[in-house]
Amino acid sequence: MDHECTEDEFRRDEMVQLAARVLVRRPGRVPAPPEIDVTHLLTIAHERRMSRATTSWWARWRRQHRTPLWRRFGRWGPAVSVAAVLVLLVGGIGTLRPDGLGGPATPEPTGPDSAGPGEPGLRPPTPVTAGRGVTPARHQLASVARYVATLPAAASTGRYTYVHLQTWWAADPATGQPIGGYDQRLWWAADRSGQAVRTHPAAPDSTPDVFTYQPGTLGVAVIDPAEDRTVLAGQLAEEQPLDEGPQAVLRSVVGLYRFHDLSPPQRAAVLAVLADADLYTHGPVLDRAGRSGVAISATGTMDGAAVRDTVVVDTATGRLLSYERVALPDGAVDAAGTLTHYLVFLRSGRVDQLGGEPGS
Repeated sequence: MDHECTEDEFRRDEMVQLAARVLVRRPGRVPAPPEIDVTHLLTIAHERRMSRATTSWWARWRRQHRTPLWRRFGRWGPAVSVAAVLVLLVGGIGTLRPDGLGGPATPEPTGPDSAGPGEPGLRPPTPVTAGRGVTPARHQLASVARYVATLPAAASTGRYTYVHLQTWWAADPATGQPIGGYDQRLWWAADRSGQAVRTHPAAPDSTPDVFTYQPGTLGVAVIDPAEDRTVLAGQLAEEQPLDEGPQAVLRSVVGLYRFHDLSPPQRAAVLAVLADADLYTHGPVLDRAGRSGVAISATGTMDGAAVRDTVVVDTATGRLLSYERVALPDGAVDAAGTLTHYLVFLRSGRVDQLGGEPGS
């Protein structure tokens, strides 16, 4: 007999109970950050629940459809089967990602709710989160920081730091009317010389914009990021006063990733600094490049208006994958908000010459 997994059974799942034991405080004791990733445990339990529900649905369907589908069409059965296979193949080919990369496919723009960077007259894409986070991110960030600190440092040599990113911003937070965006590849050296090449997705056939920086002219956020969390926090505070709230910490970290290819110890220090801030997690999400990560956010103000800043962190590497800011209606901190700005960090590394890419 098929058995649907109820909410009560989900609560009794061993993974959920293990997560609960980690989270529940004992009287008179302040627990240390857990070694167990609680979000991961809850995700496993949820996947188990969905798997059991899917199995039950599949069993019911099989009982109701014991007769092979092709036999129901008599002598036309083989022809119908071949036609169905062809339809599935054509549909599958149509859903392949044009860039040839694996992973979930990114939905194509289908209307005014999913405009691409720089496309005029359309509303911005939907924010990666649907509202304010409710689970403190401290323990999860601390756990990921400890793990990242154990990762081996990859060989990284070359005169220039290379950073590839995409950005988009809106003109009017109230309407989300797009104003622009670009794809940028930046090369810079220790003397703060370098070059940036920008292309515009809205005009792919246009000539790229090239910016050349003489020594000492490129503004870089924290020339040499520290591997110690305390020292790094001081460096970030010099870039943006951290007493402006937890969103200031997020913005200062975004500034680092605009210019740096951070090593595992540096990424661990960044995560430790974020763990000290009053941030909240939204759980697993996909960023705008189709990569999996955990969303971390802070709600505050900017220029007197309510906003929510969100970053997506890769828990396997500790890297910042993307950042976005949404404008919130007055007093509606739980609203999804209107996207006004986003950054996607695509690639970084070290190269020996301008115009080169890591691994090339």
